[in-house]
Amino acid sequence: MFSFILGACSLFSEKENSNYVARVNTHFLKFDELNQHISKDLSEQDSTIAAKTYIQNWATDKLLLDRAKLNLPEEKQIDFRELAKKYEEQLFKKAYKDALIERELKDVIDSSDVDEYYKNNKSNFKLNEELVQLRYLQLDKKMKALKDIKRQFQRFNPEDMLSLQEKSLEFKSLSLNDSIWVRYSEVVKEFKESKGLQLDKTELFKSGNFIEIESENDLYYIFIKSTLKRNEEAPIGYIRPTIEQILLNRKKINIAKKIEKEITKDATKNNEFEVY
Repeated sequence: MFSFILGACSLFSEKENSNYVARVNTHFLKFDELNQHISKDLSEQDSTIAAKTYIQNWATDKLLLDRAKLNLPEEKQIDFRELAKKYEEQLFKKAYKDALIERELKDVIDSSDVDEYYKNNKSNFKLNEELVQLRYLQLDKKMKALKDIKRQFQRFNPEDMLSLQEKSLEFKSLSLNDSIWVRYSEVVKEFKESKGLQLDKTELFKSGNFIEIESENDLYYIFIKSTLKRNEEAPIGYIRPTIEQILLNRKKINIAKKIEKEITKDATKNNEFEVY
């Protein structure tokens, strides 16, 4: 597939042509590198186009690099090399430190620690969006015992919840876990996009409200358990993942400090570190 390229590479000897596909000054593009960037799923024609494009981009990149090294002031090039060296060192140190941290870190954050942090800082967790707790059912209008289902859904004691869960395969869709806080905007979007329903905010954002919506073939039962407005304190159930991440990051920082102290202490002990 690359015969057209081989024929054009007059700069190379016969031996070199078996290994390289292009050259820019002292830079050589190997066939192996080119092949790694050409999908095996392409047709012969598309592979040829892809190869030409890659070679052109590779050549442009190398030409820009050589022109930069030739024309940029030596002082700036020295600065760039120093920056590259520091960046490389940072990558090595970070990778090594991260490996040590992960070895000592317990990913599980105790629930009691989360509760304590929330208790001491809950005034700092203000909602920037509206939240609701709700449950809903979507069922066929021709389904039997609709009155019983509606009564169970509204009353929703433990026996009712169990009964509805046992009938779950008979419903078109459902969500009975009304202990979870969800974004009001996501609820509206979900009902509009997946069910074609435009919910009324005054009805949806009213605690203890039961909503019944009828379409051509279906019935929708929605019960709004609780709502929270913007700038109210975020409930712990909603903010728990954020607090867990905060506590996890705090642990990582403490472990990192401990590692740095131990490394210096061990180096001094083993005569690897001296201050003159």
